[in-house]
Amino acid sequence: MRQRKPKMKTWKKVLIWAGSIIVVLGIGGLFAANYVMDKMIAQLSASLEDELLEEVITTPTDAPSGGGDGTVDQPATSEPDGEGSEGQVDSPSSSSGQSNEFNNGVNSGSMNGYSAEISTDKAKDVQDKITVSEKAQLASVFLKQLSMDDIKTLQELAGGGLNQEEKKEARTLILNRLTPEQYDGLIKIAKKYGMSQGRSYEEVSKEQ
Repeated sequence: MRQRKPKMKTWKKVLIWAGSIIVVLGIGGLFAANYVMDKMIAQLSASLEDELLEEVITTPTDAPSGGGDGTVDQPATSEPDGEGSEGQVDSPSSSSGQSNEFNNGVNSGSMNGYSAEISTDKAKDVQDKITVSEKAQLASVFLKQLSMDDIKTLQELAGGGLNQEEKKEARTLILNRLTPEQYDGLIKIAKKYGMSQGRSYEEVSKEQ
């Protein structure tokens, strides 16, 4: 029994670190990462799974869920005094608000790896749909190509969210460690489940 405790602690750290790496790569938020990695090593006890979920749940709940405050206020302020033309004036303003909201969603998604927009339902959906071979591919790349220092660095960078500079630093580290084939393979998985725009190693490298 005593020999199993340090092993479980080690696997626990590996799962959390791997989740941080997936966030940086744009494969999903911490919810999706831990669901995927938890499936991969199903031989671990259920208690470890519960501990991981408890730690992960605290992160995305602080993120604001809605971004449509401006769009809701505009139609609410329209008064019944005017005729039908006033209602028509409000509609383009609301549509422009929606377009801005859409653009903001795209930009925030590309910068944050969509981590703030991944719900529990989405994570469970990915958990059910991702294949065993894809799970094995994720684990083999993360645990073989990255050293423990690399994983720890990424985990520290991802802690509390990533700004532009931190994301650039993390992405540079990953690009230096992974081959183009490995990176593109992971991004294909991300794109398949709607969690990445699917930009290739070559495209991302040009931005560095």
